[in-house]
Amino acid sequence: MTIVVSDPLKLQDGNQGVYVTYLIKTTTSVETFNSVNPKPVRRRYQDFVWLHSTLSSEFTACIVPPLPEKHRLEYIKGDRFSSEFILRRQISLQWFLDRISRHPLLQKAQSTRIFLESTDFLTLYQKNDQRAQTRNVTPSASLFDTIGDTLINAFAKIKKPDEKFEEMKDSINKLEENLNTVERLYMRINKRQQDLQNDYASFAASIQGLSVLESNITNSLFQFSESCKAYSKAMKEMTDIEEIQFLNEIHELLAYCNAAKDVLRARDQKQLDFEELSGYLHQTIQERERTQHPGRAYNRNGGLNITDYVTDKYNDFRGVSVEAARREKLSRLQAKITELQNEVTRTNDESNGFSMQVMKEFDVFQKTKILELKQGLLAYADCHIEFFQKGTTIWENILPVLENIDGVKGDGTVHV
Repeated sequence: MTIVVSDPLKLQDGNQGVYVTYLIKTTTSVETFNSVNPKPVRRRYQDFVWLHSTLSSEFTACIVPPLPEKHRLEYIKGDRFSSEFILRRQISLQWFLDRISRHPLLQKAQSTRIFLESTDFLTLYQKNDQRAQTRNVTPSASLFDTIGDTLINAFAKIKKPDEKFEEMKDSINKLEENLNTVERLYMRINKRQQDLQNDYASFAASIQGLSVLESNITNSLFQFSESCKAYSKAMKEMTDIEEIQFLNEIHELLAYCNAAKDVLRARDQKQLDFEELSGYLHQTIQERERTQHPGRAYNRNGGLNITDYVTDKYNDFRGVSVEAARREKLSRLQAKITELQNEVTRTNDESNGFSMQVMKEFDVFQKTKILELKQGLLAYADCHIEFFQKGTTIWENILPVLENIDGVKGDGTVHV
């Protein structure tokens, strides 16, 4: 699948104000699509938000690519309708769709097909949303739901961490740390380049001022100052390309790391759900055993279980038959155990399935990371090569002018 985002177009809507749409062209052999070359469509940023939200809801175990600017806004310069902002967003949206096009599940999703090929997007958008809401309707409260808030919380820790997933977390954390270091060092280099640009611009102005004083070589000095200006401009163009194609790439990779960490946290929560429910089931079975065999109802220190003792005394006080109360309690405990066993089985299956998909997702993440690092570094090298080629041409062109300066005649009449 190949997707191209191009031709940003500002439009005016009476109700919503100004917005930007992007032309999207797709070529694909994915079987869910109706055509190998769907008709180009136009989409605005909110449509991308819908696609991201729908994929995130439908593929909870997948690392859904983050939307541009969702995690980091500080590097975006200018207002959101400036040409620079629109260009940066276009490139970031291209990366977003590229990641989806490479994902074996997301590229086949119906929401992806609707987004990329539907000419009646709004209608299908609403229908697909209704189907998604139907699929995601919360079932009636189960025993798991009623105890979830008590047992499962953000501070709980997994009792048996899986080494595979711990290594994944460590790998992503190290990648994130290194990317942050790359970003910090690049910004230091970028600052020096900007200072150098300004210095060359000031240098050009000073040479131009000198040309006014040195009338016999005014033309030569003026052309030299123009060369300095051209060199400063070429350096600025290089820096701008670096920021758009390399720095933005680093930011998008950092956002991708956050998306991967979110999925790993969700996997941990699935395992935690299973462990906590298993523990609750074990406690409930122990309580049933104590109720069935009152004579064994001792705590770990050999004393009588205080809860059972108080319950029996309370029932005596109320005139309730201890044996009848015990039978009623056993009935309730058995029902709870049956429900818990079903929930434990369900959460175990869900946790295992989620974990298997996360392992596949990490492979996709690794391949995407390598490919995007390659693209970013190639773009960085290319813009530097282009800059030095321009710089060489600029200085080579001024050499004959400087060599033709005569020690007595100067350079003759000024031609500006």
